[in-house]
Amino acid sequence: KLRRRGVVYMTLCHNGDNDICDSAKGNGEHGGVSAFGADVIREMNRVGMMVDLSHAAESSFYQAIEASRTPIVCSHSSARALCDHPRNLTDAQLKALADKGGVAQVTLYNGFLKEEGTATIQDAIAHLNHMVNVMGIEHVGIGTDFDGDGGIIGCASASELINFTRCLLKERYSEEDIRRIWGGNFLRVMEEVQKV
Repeated sequence: KLRRRGVVYMTLCHNGDNDICDSAKGNGEHGGVSAFGADVIREMNRVGMMVDLSHAAESSFYQAIEASRTPIVCSHSSARALCDHPRNLTDAQLKALADKGGVAQVTLYNGFLKEEGTATIQDAIAHLNHMVNVMGIEHVGIGTDFDGDGGIIGCASASELINFTRCLLKERYSEEDIRRIWGGNFLRVMEEVQKV
């Protein structure tokens, strides 16, 4: 029903375990993905809906990535190597995601970019650069999370997104790379998933 109504991707959990899987901030109720959750992933694959693993526990992440026949996304997750938060992805997770053709998108949320103090656009760029180095340019993007209390100094709202592009140009990313970061990679996965 959701897919017929136009839903193209779904995050499997939020800030707590649910019937589908364990959350990064949950209690480990299922030890990862539940039996029902495995059915949900199979059905999402069948109908051409992307599986989003932002918010998922590591156990859920690895079990879901194995269960899914199509690439997955982490729509708003940053790098744990730079900010040790359970919502962020380890380098091993980033590599596993890339190996399966998926995409991880840096989120512009203070607590997932910097452990202490206030995050700026330069912190987000540092996360993006790290993720590019680990995964490759074909597997990264930006998931602002403006609707979930996101926004940082230098990129506090959609009206300031041009600042991110300016930073990417200063970092010497090519126009093609910037297209990939600003949605091309995410759309590539969406197109692949919808070939059902």
